[in-house]
Amino acid sequence: MKDPDDPKHWVVDPEAAAVVKRIFDMCMEGRGPSQIAKQLKEDKVFTPTGYHKRQGRNTPNAELENPYGWNSSTVVHILERREYTGCVVNFKTYTNSIWDKKQRDNPVENQAIFPDSHERIIYDEVFEKVQQIRQQRHRKTKSGRNSMFSGLVYCSDCGEKHY
Repeated sequence: MKDPDDPKHWVVDPEAAAVVKRIFDMCMEGRGPSQIAKQLKEDKVFTPTGYHKRQGRNTPNAELENPYGWNSSTVVHILERREYTGCVVNFKTYTNSIWDKKQRDNPVENQAIFPDSHERIIYDEVFEKVQQIRQQRHRKTKSGRNSMFSGLVYCSDCGEKHY
């Protein structure tokens, strides 16, 4: 969150940082975003919007019926934010022209990343490992185990992964 004394400086909110660490830890244990969201719902952890409303901060989102209603897309958004490693990331999105209002995601190589700009919540090694885990989504077999070839074998016709 922004430092009340200096709005250009970020400080770590300890309560929110604990939730972020927990989400990364659950992902490192092998849980997917929907499993993490379900666990946070069961444990009655406030969503980011619910937490901001409880703190009295303004958010662009509407008031929630269930402040504990976590969604898997929210978990994915948290897992993909490089800012938790102490970086400031600029130019995440772009528009084609001043008339085209649609924002498009900018590739990582075109983003401006400034490391060690503020205190980190997640270490770089953990962040990179989580990104690797997210890229290697393996489906479990009926017995509940992952096949050793899951994500490694591709169809020669269409190029899709075999599970």
